[in-house]
Amino acid sequence: MAVMGYPALVKGKVRLACTGERVTGLINQTVQAGIHLEDIQWVHEQKLHLTVPLTHFFSFVSIARRNKVRLKIVKKEGVPFFMRKLKRRKAFLLGVALFILLTLSLSSFVWRVQIEGNEQIPERYVQALLKKEGVFVGQLKGKLPEAEVIQHDLLMHLPKASWVGFRVEGTRVIVTIVEKKEPETKKEENRDPGPVNLVAKKNAMVYDLRVERGNPLVEVNQVVKKGQILVSGIYGDPENPDHGKIVGAKGKVIGEVWYESNVSVPLVQKRKVYTGERVKKLSPYLFSMIIPNPFAEKVPFKKVETIRKIHSCYLGKWRLPFGLVEDEILEMKWVKKDLTPEDAVMLGKMRAREELQQRLGGNGRILEEKILHQRVENGKVNLKVHFDAIENIASIQPILQGE
Repeated sequence: MAVMGYPALVKGKVRLACTGERVTGLINQTVQAGIHLEDIQWVHEQKLHLTVPLTHFFSFVSIARRNKVRLKIVKKEGVPFFMRKLKRRKAFLLGVALFILLTLSLSSFVWRVQIEGNEQIPERYVQALLKKEGVFVGQLKGKLPEAEVIQHDLLMHLPKASWVGFRVEGTRVIVTIVEKKEPETKKEENRDPGPVNLVAKKNAMVYDLRVERGNPLVEVNQVVKKGQILVSGIYGDPENPDHGKIVGAKGKVIGEVWYESNVSVPLVQKRKVYTGERVKKLSPYLFSMIIPNPFAEKVPFKKVETIRKIHSCYLGKWRLPFGLVEDEILEMKWVKKDLTPEDAVMLGKMRAREELQQRLGGNGRILEEKILHQRVENGKVNLKVHFDAIENIASIQPILQGE
């Protein structure tokens, strides 16, 4: 039995039941006419089933009539019959087309802007900066600025950020901010927290105990869970606080903590460079409106960055509603640098390490790092890096009266 291939599916084929005394003659004449028949199955001496390509269907019908053989269509297969059914169901076809068009169009827009990692920097302020750069909900993904441009501009306007990441995942834009950690002052380090317990602020394994005061309840190399009491502020049996003296715990519990970091590094790096060429323009302003200066020098540069200064006029202590706007226009260009995958991996590991070190602060350090996953995709090297780090995992928990 022959199997229908892709060409037959595209052109179409018809399954027929043939009945008559001259069925054998019909088969012979059909073969002599060069018509290819498939899947011939005899039912009895005067009846059989066979498949005819749609392109030879009418020729086969003509031969069958000459041999007085009755034909009955059993099955129709292939694209032509499918298209005919679709024409009869125009509403369905229109719905499918609209669905595909709507899906493609919706996937071309940004539907969510997610900002992560910010604690001190207000999210609304970051959203306002992104909107100014052309990143907002409803924006076409094709009109988004390049990641390097966004990262550079955000770092320029966010002095509290040490690193900014920008990536697009589907219809979602993700901006990752690593904030600068301010060092603890000596006053804060020496401040007596009072009657407190030291509890674990995250899951970890105890690496070192530096207890100045209190009753340690854990040992080195012991795995602890978030919220578990590490150092009790009660001397004696913590289960029977009435028989113990509440003195409060003080010290540090250094824990080994595990982190995973996802980093994406473009193989083509871009860096903003100033050429040194600049032009100054002076324009008068009245209230909030800047009046164009027709005598100002035209800007001969294609890519620029503008530094604006406002020179207001005063009458004594009162500021007048007019003055001059000074624009210093600097010529700049983006310089491209191609990276090998090996260089991109090294850069990605360095970025992940710096980001984690910022999160750990001055009291933490990285013990070990390992790349869990690495792939090159769409001109970028994507890394998943695992870190073993140590940091102070103790946080204070007040001892309530009667605890």
